[in-house]
Amino acid sequence: MGIKLYCFVENGAVTSGPSILGPNLSGKSDFELFDLGWYYAECIRPDAFVDRYEVFLPIQFDIQPRKVVCTYTKRDKTQAELDAQNAEKETEVEQDKANRLLFAATFMASAEYTALPVAIKDQWPPYVQTVTDTVTQGLGDAIWDVNFPVVPPTSAVQSPAPMVFDV
Repeated sequence: MGIKLYCFVENGAVTSGPSILGPNLSGKSDFELFDLGWYYAECIRPDAFVDRYEVFLPIQFDIQPRKVVCTYTKRDKTQAELDAQNAEKETEVEQDKANRLLFAATFMASAEYTALPVAIKDQWPPYVQTVTDTVTQGLGDAIWDVNFPVVPPTSAVQSPAPMVFDV
């Protein structure tokens, strides 16, 4: 059995919930809870929800004699909502790009970079070029598909290989 949720009903309206009961109420029976105004919540949810394209609407409550049926519904986001979401994501991706380029410029001007073996130093210019060339503006919904390359090593020390044991 899953977690039981409850709604608090006052004057014929749900004023709280659906939620898990606090410790002071969790030991009570459903009948005792009902007498205190806490109704068992039967929740009906959509099969799937995709945050990027959908938005939940306010919960619809159907107060019945011994329970509250809580129906969750959703709708597709409007074009204006999608555009605003994409603009926010574009700002995040642009900031990520700027941070990567600033870190690379600072690191490549450091003594740590100068001390690296040539094989590692040679990975940095192509990385910087790839980040620089990555288109991050005016992509609309495709902004969600932007990926940057993995940052090259910043030291010659290799991480130890994980140890494997036969069991």
